[in-house]
Amino acid sequence: MRDRLESLLAGWGRVAYRHPRLTIGLVLAILVPMFTQLPRLELNTSIEALLHGDDPTRVAYDQFREQFGRDDRILIAIESPEVFDLAFLEKLRAMHRDIEAEVPQLQDVTSLVNARDTRGAEDELIVGDLLEDWPSTPTELEAVKQRALANPLYRDLLLSKDGRATTISIETDAYSSLGIGADDLGGFGDEEADAGARPFITGSEADQIVLAIESIVDRYRAPDFVIHVAGAPILVQSLMKAMRTDMARFTLLAVGAIVVFLYLLFRHVAAAILPLLVVIPSLLTTLSIMAMAGFMIALPTQILPSFLLAVGVGNSVHILAIFYQQRSRGEDEESAISFALGHSGLAIVMTSLTTAGGLVSFAAAELAPIAQFGIIAPVGVMIAMVLTVVALPALISLAPMGTPQGAGGQGPQVTQRWLIRAGDFSIRHAGAIVAATGVLLAVSLLGALQIRFSHNPISWFPEENPFRQSSLWIDDHLRGSMSLEVVVDSGEENGLHAPDLLTRMNQMGLHASELQMGDVFVGKTVSVVDVVKEIHQALNENRSEFRTIPADRMLIAQELLLFENSTDDLEDFVDPQFRLARITMKVPLVDAVQYAPFLDAIDRDFQRIAGEEARVHVTGLMTVVGRTILAVIHTMAKSYIIAFLVITPLMVILIGRLWIGLLSMIPNLAPILLTLGIMGWLGVRLDMFTLLIGSIAIGLAVDDTIHFMHGFRRSYERSGDFQWAVRETLSSTGQAMLFTSLVLATGFFLYTMASMENLFFFGLLTGFTILTAFLADIFLAPALLALVVHRKEIRSANLEMSR
Repeated sequence: MRDRLESLLAGWGRVAYRHPRLTIGLVLAILVPMFTQLPRLELNTSIEALLHGDDPTRVAYDQFREQFGRDDRILIAIESPEVFDLAFLEKLRAMHRDIEAEVPQLQDVTSLVNARDTRGAEDELIVGDLLEDWPSTPTELEAVKQRALANPLYRDLLLSKDGRATTISIETDAYSSLGIGADDLGGFGDEEADAGARPFITGSEADQIVLAIESIVDRYRAPDFVIHVAGAPILVQSLMKAMRTDMARFTLLAVGAIVVFLYLLFRHVAAAILPLLVVIPSLLTTLSIMAMAGFMIALPTQILPSFLLAVGVGNSVHILAIFYQQRSRGEDEESAISFALGHSGLAIVMTSLTTAGGLVSFAAAELAPIAQFGIIAPVGVMIAMVLTVVALPALISLAPMGTPQGAGGQGPQVTQRWLIRAGDFSIRHAGAIVAATGVLLAVSLLGALQIRFSHNPISWFPEENPFRQSSLWIDDHLRGSMSLEVVVDSGEENGLHAPDLLTRMNQMGLHASELQMGDVFVGKTVSVVDVVKEIHQALNENRSEFRTIPADRMLIAQELLLFENSTDDLEDFVDPQFRLARITMKVPLVDAVQYAPFLDAIDRDFQRIAGEEARVHVTGLMTVVGRTILAVIHTMAKSYIIAFLVITPLMVILIGRLWIGLLSMIPNLAPILLTLGIMGWLGVRLDMFTLLIGSIAIGLAVDDTIHFMHGFRRSYERSGDFQWAVRETLSSTGQAMLFTSLVLATGFFLYTMASMENLFFFGLLTGFTILTAFLADIFLAPALLALVVHRKEIRSANLEMSR
């Protein structure tokens, strides 16, 4: 069967070479219509998009947004020597008005300009804005300042504790303007039918919002008006900006590096260009399929273009290396390409299957973008394989390939000698190499056990990044830039009128303010309880001792009705039936690893405080971030196990020998364990980027192993001489293995120039793993074969002699 397949591939090489225009025409006729789907492909860096749509955490968060709108507000903090200065307040008001006028899909803007100021006048409840009557004298300004500083709701929300900074909080629509009913978010008391039909705000719409805010902010920056902008929408937009820049840059760098590398290897322009004419259509086809499937390019999948370029070029390098070797031996082009396809075509098919097998392990990932990567990347690998086998012979027929220089001249003769010497050394010192590898892997295992998980987007940015600096400043001076939401369900209509339940909710807030785990704390708690307190104080001569929860249910209902008739602010805190209440807590943006125990404590303690009176649901963007790190851990465990279970039987089937297939997994797994060990010893944490290393690397490392084992089996079965078989394999297939490893590693090393730290480590460690895998194939694999095959050969010879 193997021989027949190799003969078929060799025969196809002759057919494609003789009919190049027909072959290329048929390929283009299939692919070009698919390219029309490329404009549909979008970027998506939203935090909630990291989870699948049916993930319970995501479902709960979407339900929360349908009821209360977005919780991920944009926070603008402004420093000034004196906030309550008339010139400063005038500038603040102008900026506030510009935001209202220029920011699209705006839901609400809150600052000192329109901060709710609830007070009583005789028996009347007045709910107005703090600066509704603009101060014109120092006395009026001082009165405003005293009212603001005396309001506990403003502290750490609108004003810093030292009074030297104030904020503008911006809430945008939760729903897309493209969706059904997007212009009507269902106001307080409105019906919410059709809510589930509305799509949430899109990435491009969120991008326009942030760009408008940045434009306004840039106009107002000044030495006495220092502005810091943070919040989840800014994080998402910053990630999207970095992703756009990095994707474009690394795709171009990958193409440039491939061209240069291939030219240095083969010393022919055609040999440098033709692989790109294969892999670029492969990439465009893959992206078109991605668009048709409704997938978006997210943070982890941004590596797809350069990854597929590097992997696809590796296939062409194997064909071209053998092609030029045959040309240097006097073969004509048609015979050379036929031989190259017969020699390496089956191995390319096999390596593509195992690479796809390593990648498909991500399809079961709990992180949605990585699961999509596990679906689309294997498709891209197989498309690149098919186009290499189908189109490359036809392209070679049409291109001036020239006489052998790089691949049949002095350069490869040097690499051939080096590779042969490496094989001879491995055979002579097989025991020592295997023993040293065992010690190295034992040390690596100890390091791997020290690996810690992480999901800290703020640490991905350079220290000088404006978003990172602003977030840290706001977390430090205003006690948090992220939000944690708790929904309290009273279980009945008007259940929130119950004094006991409101008292329990007040206890929840007090408990949260005292709770700190690591770097996670609650900087501010806001709920309907604060509204009830401020109403009761206002209706009792504005005396501070009455800032309490009334003991009478009917009184609470009456006071809330007065408030509801004065403003629509109540819809931010409760549902129309007064059954559900929202407790919003400000928290800092830190490593998501720290969120999980904090969320567990909030859930447990709040439910204990609520008792039998109500049910508590913890949600909000913080829970999505906290769920992400658990998904990273589960994804890593599942993907590595699935990759091993998929690739091992494939290796056995494709190589055709059980013991060689099993033996070949050792040099495949050793580089991954070594890389994990280095990560552990150096303290490099495992996040949703670095978790990709193992399954990607094992899929790519298997490629070289298959080519080596495939070549060794052919040579050994032909000669029966172990050492000659190793030498022959390394002198022919070994060169292509070296070239493809260098191309692949270079493609990943390019990520060390990324603007984000996590991409830097991903590229560095993946490139290192690929090079280590190559060294394992030329040193460890021959040594293992020497200990198993060669000794078996010697024992058989001794047995024959004894007979």
